[in-house]
Amino acid sequence: MRLPKDFKEFTAGKGVGKKIATILLNPCFHCVCLFRLSNMFYRIHLSFISKIIWYINRLLFHADIDYRADLAGGFVLVHGLGTVIGMNVISKGRLKVYQGVTIGGNSGKTRVDSEGKVFHQPVFEDDVIIYTNAGVYGPIEIKSGTVIKAGEIVSHSIL
Repeated sequence: MRLPKDFKEFTAGKGVGKKIATILLNPCFHCVCLFRLSNMFYRIHLSFISKIIWYINRLLFHADIDYRADLAGGFVLVHGLGTVIGMNVISKGRLKVYQGVTIGGNSGKTRVDSEGKVFHQPVFEDDVIIYTNAGVYGPIEIKSGTVIKAGEIVSHSIL
């Protein structure tokens, strides 16, 4: 289950009171919960329900996280307003995203990996941080431990 890993990252180093406050009062955590719910319905082929939950998430939290994105456990939104994550974005580990970040494809470009799988959108390894108003575009790969600076535009793989 991915949501417990998300919760663990949201509350890392915090006491019991802060963990309870995260569950009850943290809108970014609630946004991630709704994303996980919409993604779950998508995975069991109930796309119509996924779209409804995605739309509610977008209205409530002003973050457009496509229900088809494959984000591993450990996904954290920090001030998630204005964040956009495209439909085939993949994260393979912890990913921390700040306000106004856009992650998505790039004009129909594709990349084929060593196993023959075709990618249209970014793939993130473990422990990546993307700071405010950065953009990550295209079928690129971002290596573990990468920090993308505020306002930076990334359209080439970082290996």
